[in-house]
Amino acid sequence: MPVLVCVELRSLSGRLPMIIPFPKPAAAKDSLLPTIPSISDEPLEMLEACHGRVRAFTETLRKLVPHLAKNGADAEAAQAASNILRYFDLAAPKHHQDEEVDLFPLLLATAPEDTALAAAINQLRAEHLQMGHLWLQLRELLLLVSEGRMADLARDNLAECFADFYQQHAASEEAGVFAAAQHLLSPSQRELLGRSMAARRQDR
Repeated sequence: MPVLVCVELRSLSGRLPMIIPFPKPAAAKDSLLPTIPSISDEPLEMLEACHGRVRAFTETLRKLVPHLAKNGADAEAAQAASNILRYFDLAAPKHHQDEEVDLFPLLLATAPEDTALAAAINQLRAEHLQMGHLWLQLRELLLLVSEGRMADLARDNLAECFADFYQQHAASEEAGVFAAAQHLLSPSQRELLGRSMAARRQDR
């Protein structure tokens, strides 16, 4: 079972970024609105772009904690909570399916004797399950905020733990299986991967 590493809650000043999950927003020079990576047609680039979105939405989650303490569940907090909910309810599960249904089996079939790669994939699968459990706890609180009601996202360091865990998981995937995929997958395998990922998004 992976160990959650939670850092001390940071008090961040300023307004919450109003993140829209799919279109890439145009932000002013000094805006706190993060740049959302655009989605590429190349499957490995698309997977990394999804991680960029994960980082953007988890940073919004971090900022939501002090915003609630200072301003309550105002309209801005409700919109931010709705955006986070939309991303982790709809887009994030598809990203996990991209990996578990398509990428991981393809890598294991391509390098069946690579025990280190197999162990890394098993660890990532376990982390997906644990992140899912954390999300169910956090989701209940974000639903309240999205309705304009107060919720304690700092309870048990839940929001910070979720953000830390997701970001650490993304970094581990990029350094491990994504790097391996760059070396192992042929053009035809990448095309197959891309087609499957694209088909998954036809249903959204």
